[in-house]
Amino acid sequence: MIETIVTCAAVVAVELVTTALAVAAALLIERAARPRWEAQAAARPQAPSPIPQVGKLHQQGARKSQQDCFSVSPEETVPSYGLLCVVADGMGGLADGDKVSQAAVSAMMNSFYTTPGKPEELLLTLLARANEAVDQLLGPDGYTKSGSTLVAGLAREGKFYNLSVGDSRVALYRDGVFYQLNREHIFLHELELRAVNGESGFRDAYSHPKGGGLTSYLGMGKLKYVDMPAAPVEIRAGDKFLLMTDGVYNALSREELTACLEGSAQECADQLDAAVRAKGYSNQDNYTAVILAY
Repeated sequence: MIETIVTCAAVVAVELVTTALAVAAALLIERAARPRWEAQAAARPQAPSPIPQVGKLHQQGARKSQQDCFSVSPEETVPSYGLLCVVADGMGGLADGDKVSQAAVSAMMNSFYTTPGKPEELLLTLLARANEAVDQLLGPDGYTKSGSTLVAGLAREGKFYNLSVGDSRVALYRDGVFYQLNREHIFLHELELRAVNGESGFRDAYSHPKGGGLTSYLGMGKLKYVDMPAAPVEIRAGDKFLLMTDGVYNALSREELTACLEGSAQECADQLDAAVRAKGYSNQDNYTAVILAY
């Protein structure tokens, strides 16, 4: 049986029972569908799917609760399905951000093994399932009253695909260089466009007090933006992929992030944790990261 662990904030007992039942139902569906999936996988030519080391970082920081959530599909399913990792950041300024991030991550992971399509289509379909789960949780009257960012990475057949909504980030560390692979959905970028069009000034854009506000997130109903690269990254030996919430990159500069990405995947996660803790910020946000090392 395939077991996928979703790591999130603690929830009350009834929610744990509900989640367990939902996961059990999804696994029953997956087992029934698996022979069909394995036949499809065998029918198409495949490059080897390398199995990465996985490092995990999940800390509450100085906040009263943990609203980040993440999950990584198990190693034994990589040859047939590839590896899926999802990181979500519940919006701390709104109610029930922990429940929203958990619903989003669970919906993606529970649908991973039973959803057809090429990698890009698969990720978009899983995102649609996550958004549907959040909308169902909130109800029409709850839109914009809670929400979550989401970033997902899929490593399959020697390639890395990713998508994101909101301001969580995905990055590649290769040959000592740190590359950010996605673009955040924040109000600053709309202000920059206004400045380009002569509607305001760049100085005003970069000093705007709400420049970091989200312009797309799960929980707003219909998503406004989804970021997905035009082509996947060809995975090379030595590559490290980093998925992280803003609690990580707001605490550490690009140079500090880069300095933490030497060593094994879990060593990198531990170094990131130590670097954030060393800052000693009294308002440190929840911070979560997943590192895939090849």
